[in-house]
Amino acid sequence: MTPPMSSPARSRRIARIATGIAAGFVLVLAVTWLAASAYFSTLIAQPSWRRPDPIAHAQAIETLRSAAEGSAFEASTADGLVLRGLHLPARAANDRFVVMLHGYGGNLLEYQEQYAFWRDLGFDVFLFDQRGSGASDGDFLSAGLLESTDLLAVMAQARKLMPAGASGGVYGRSGGGATAVMYAGQGGDADFLVVDCAYSSFSQQLLDRLKADYGLLPEPLHLPMLDTTLLWVRGRFGIDLAQAEPLQVAPAIRLPTLFVTTEEDTYVNPRMTRDLYAAVVAPKHLRVFPTGGHGAAMHDHAGAYRDEVTRFLQRYVGLEQSP
Repeated sequence: MTPPMSSPARSRRIARIATGIAAGFVLVLAVTWLAASAYFSTLIAQPSWRRPDPIAHAQAIETLRSAAEGSAFEASTADGLVLRGLHLPARAANDRFVVMLHGYGGNLLEYQEQYAFWRDLGFDVFLFDQRGSGASDGDFLSAGLLESTDLLAVMAQARKLMPAGASGGVYGRSGGGATAVMYAGQGGDADFLVVDCAYSSFSQQLLDRLKADYGLLPEPLHLPMLDTTLLWVRGRFGIDLAQAEPLQVAPAIRLPTLFVTTEEDTYVNPRMTRDLYAAVVAPKHLRVFPTGGHGAAMHDHAGAYRDEVTRFLQRYVGLEQSP
């Protein structure tokens, strides 16, 4: 018969068990935390929707090219990637063009309706899949850090395909708008910018989405989760997304810039557009439409949107008035 355990021995045994349980609990939490942040790093840098079915994507691009009587073009980035897109000519010969930047994780087919807006204004349109998206090369997205440099190659190729001396601008929506700001803020070549519902800080945008989309995570843990996720991205892909801060470079923009957003945008806070507008010292204009969701201003306020862009271009770029 086993003698009864003394009180001190019993206490030590209970303490060892409690310590083991606590250590196991901490280990489970740590593994769960690291797994969640690794998952988020993939969701950010390699979202599954960035690569549509290649056959369907190619067919849709060909349909768009044929309907607009356009042509395919390619541009090579500084790090050797090939970006693929379409050159869709205006309805009449002209000497102006616009490069359109799709949203984060999207592709050029986002604009198969909106491109008509610019063609109707008399612009040749250049659409392309940004790095890591659609049919273009690249393994990951970088929130505008590398995409803004890529735009140098696309603009250079567009100018080669246009008449000498043609004026060219950049239109970007959502993440594409943020890329346009970063491009222009780092000395990118263009004659104007139109920036629609862009984020001013990628880290803040991620934090906002973390709060909105993953409400089960207690709010005090949002920022630590973001920091861990960005460390994963940096370790896995060699890119520091904490540097994707359009607001920091916006004061260096020297191009006429039109900012657009809607009060009802619940995906990218309209405050971000207001902050970008306030930071720019170049000629600028801000239009905030009262209704419409994220990226919906052109669709929901088609006439007013067209009038706003037309007035902006007439004032700053010399667009002729329609008869």
